[in-house]
Amino acid sequence: MTTTLSMNGQVVIPQPVRVSQKLKPGADFTVITRSNGDILLRPVKARRRHSTLGDNLLALSGLDLDPERSLARDVAL
Repeated sequence: MTTTLSMNGQVVIPQPVRVSQKLKPGADFTVITRSNGDILLRPVKARRRHSTLGDNLLALSGLDLDPERSLARDVAL
């Protein structure tokens, strides 16, 4: 199977793959690039459960976060 990158940078995952992997609209993916040029999309099993991008990235890295103590800092402007 092949797919094409759109002018907006979007890639359509073919319907047979979406069905077989039970992917739904709005599913989150981790994008992994390899040194050989391969690009992998890995579905994120759990929905984002943290309030900030920084905390979400730390959680995706496999770090356990204390929900009572946010690691991200709010910046007052």
